[in-house]
Amino acid sequence: MGTATRTGIERPIFVAIGGDSGSGKSTLTAGFYRIFPADQITTVCLDDYHGLDRRERNLIGVTALDPRANNFALMENQLLELKRGNPIMKPVYDHSDGTFRPADEVQPKEVVIVQGLHPFLVPGVRGLFDLNVWLDPETELKHRWKVQRDVAKRGYTQEQVYAEIAAREPDVAAHITPQRRFADLIVRFHRPGPPGSGDEHLNVRIIERATLPQLNLQGMLGDSCEGFSVTQGVDDETVLEIDGSIDPTAVRQLEDRIWDHVSARHQHLRHLAPDQFGDFTDGVLRKHHSDPLALVQLLLVHRILSARRSMLLKVPLSVHEEMIHAHELPGETAHDHQHV
Repeated sequence: MGTATRTGIERPIFVAIGGDSGSGKSTLTAGFYRIFPADQITTVCLDDYHGLDRRERNLIGVTALDPRANNFALMENQLLELKRGNPIMKPVYDHSDGTFRPADEVQPKEVVIVQGLHPFLVPGVRGLFDLNVWLDPETELKHRWKVQRDVAKRGYTQEQVYAEIAAREPDVAAHITPQRRFADLIVRFHRPGPPGSGDEHLNVRIIERATLPQLNLQGMLGDSCEGFSVTQGVDDETVLEIDGSIDPTAVRQLEDRIWDHVSARHQHLRHLAPDQFGDFTDGVLRKHHSDPLALVQLLLVHRILSARRSMLLKVPLSVHEEMIHAHELPGETAHDHQHV
């Protein structure tokens, strides 16, 4: 899948899933684990690179979105090591109480999903990714999802979450939203009807920018059908629209067509996946299913499986080493890290 490292390990495919707090990064990532065996995929959450715990942030009056509250030097060094094919001892941030736990070892695997608030803020980190995905749900959805998650899983009250959302708005505008311009794929879930409509039937728009090789979605997915369309946007963007009410039979047909365009060497993964993508939980942790979410997850899996050498490591490792003053590994020379 990837290119070989100097140690003979396959260089991991690095996929960034970025977006504001509550935008659905963990839900989207969970779908990848329905396809890739556990020994082929790992996830790094960038929240673990907070440089301050919750108490310290409150004391000095900064939010977790503020770059000053994050350790980008450690983030960059450790992601670089994973990209080289080396294990890391990653810090662990516990959202339940806002403190740090003992570091955890992370082994490089064929696919490394890096998800968080700041995947594209620092050039040295941004250049490591082979696929940049940005989640941009409509604001009302994002806030509702954040409230549901933080109340159910992180010990907050609704009032505390809404207060935090308000306090974070300046940092969202200054540090989070501008990262959207670096995305190869932008995924936007939005409601087809009035507030209160169920999340099982949200519409979704996927904008695929010309920064990636074209997948010829029209040819792959065939003619547009009711609830599904592909159009060309500005600047050679491809815009895929999936209606929340798309017929389940059409969804199964689309899924089959996507799999038919996956290379033969990866067809075995088709049989490892459960029947459903698109699972998510609500505010009381009940499980639901969304066909549009399922198609988004499968299209991104197709993108990962379609990765080519020409897509890998957009910035040479030597450039990263100069930027972060990393120490040379014993016996390593510059020609070990030449890429197209």
